[in-house]
Amino acid sequence: MFGFGKKKKIDKVAWAEAIFNKTLKNPDKVSEEELSVYTTGMLQQYLRIILESVNIVKTTRNEETRQGRVDLCYTNLERMQKLEPFCNDDQKAMILQAETAIQDMM
Repeated sequence: MFGFGKKKKIDKVAWAEAIFNKTLKNPDKVSEEELSVYTTGMLQQYLRIILESVNIVKTTRNEETRQGRVDLCYTNLERMQKLEPFCNDDQKAMILQAETAIQDMM
């Protein structure tokens, strides 16, 4: 009656494109569970790279290295944010952790 308990419709085509950076021939063959696993894996990798880069930015004396790592942080954060519309709460927490780490870096 009021929509309680109804599952939100997920655009699997857009989600798959966000993950794979291309249109899949048969995105309906990929389950939401598989897409979620891929999303978690990608977010974990992006977060790891960001956290390592933040540490390097804080400790390096080489300006070229520092700037390269800052750029890498923002590139990976953008990739994470591209996946955010499809994220569950745990995945969104990883994005927030990355955002916080980058803010603390500056």
